[in-house]
Amino acid sequence: MKNSVIVYYSWVGNTEAVAKEIHRRTDFDMKKIEEEKTRKFGKVAGAAMAAVFGLKSRIKPMDFALEDYENIFLGVQVWAGKTAPAVNKYLKKASFKEKKVWLFITKADEKVPQQVIDSITKRIEKKGGRVVDSMALTTKWDPKTNIPITSEEVQQPVDDWLKKEGFLEE
Repeated sequence: MKNSVIVYYSWVGNTEAVAKEIHRRTDFDMKKIEEEKTRKFGKVAGAAMAAVFGLKSRIKPMDFALEDYENIFLGVQVWAGKTAPAVNKYLKKASFKEKKVWLFITKADEKVPQQVIDSITKRIEKKGGRVVDSMALTTKWDPKTNIPITSEEVQQPVDDWLKKEGFLEE
């Protein structure tokens, strides 16, 4: 499946930990969505409000062509029950025409973020893509210490998901 890419946004490192584990297990290409202006840690309230209002942040240009890939693993964070501003911008800019998309989501609470999954799915479908499946992982992030989830914590759920989706052998 060399025509697969992992594209993700990660402010504190949780989504990046999942992206890196998917990459480690599959060797798919990996690209990070980066904001032009570095978001300061600890500014959780402002970040949450930006997500709630559906704002879009400026992101750095991506150095790859999505057209070169058939399968996209899209990593997003849930902030206050919504997608992060950088992800909103990426979803607006990217073309998903004839792409199969697998979502991996990091979140702070135990609920499955169905509204976020539905919102992302609708935006991808509007651009001609198809969301095949999603995986949501709960993380234990503390803004005071800013210690992201470890690779050991994501290893089993990522393996299980990739096997279920046929990207790894049982």
